Amino acid sequence: MKIIEARALTKQYGSNEEPISALRGVDFSLERGEFVAVMGPSGCGKSTLLHLLGGLDRPTSGELFFDEKRVDGLSETAWAILRRRNVGYVFQFFNLVGNLSAADNIELPANVAGVPAAEARRRRVELMEQLGIADRANMVPSRLSGGERQRVAIARALINRPAVLLADEPTGSLDSVAAQEVLALIRTFHASGQTTVIVTHDARVASAADRVVRMRDGAITSETAMSRNGDERSRVADLVALEL
Repeated sequence: MKIIEARALTKQYGSNEEPISALRGVDFSLERGEFVAVMGPSGCGKSTLLHLLGGLDRPTSGELFFDEKRVDGLSETAWAILRRRNVGYVFQFFNLVGNLSAADNIELPANVAGVPAAEARRRRVELMEQLGIADRANMVPSRLSGGERQRVAIARALINRPAVLLADEPTGSLDSVAAQEVLALIRTFHASGQTTVIVTHDARVASAADRVVRMRDGAITSETAMSRNGDERSRVADLVALEL
């Protein structure tokens, strides 16, 4: 069953006289429980697509459906409610609130969504334990490593138990060790049923997905179903070969 479907999405920026086309008639669908990676060079439109799918931006034209209901025409208030309940975001540069502890950053979306305080705390404790950061609960982001900050960001994105996790270059600002740890965590949550879309330029990250979508110049140019046969190295090699 499709949780997200986009039909002929376009996005233009700038004036009507000289518009810049970030997306050019993109069709995209996401099944429940699926893990999709969106790849492409900088400026190809992959982050724009992710923002449209989660309602952080609005398409210039086209149709967008969430759980089979059309949502591209929703008001800002209606979109905010839908995001709160159904969408979790992970960003490249974490977007944590600097003067809040890790625990408070994680609980914040639950508080905004009206989750009872005791339940929000229970979920936060569980997530921090799963992500290996239980002992960082009282630390502010500046005292955390990059990998720890991204773990906090993942916990924050998951605390409202979203239908879809959208991650924009979640390993892009991490060293190779922290990046592998974060990717392993995302894969673990996907294995438990979390529907996930990752934007990445890294073939190793994309190789973890069920399907890889490639973009160039605001359009989807190809899609590849990833085989679960073989090791990670062979899947990465296959992706790199397809890019050549």
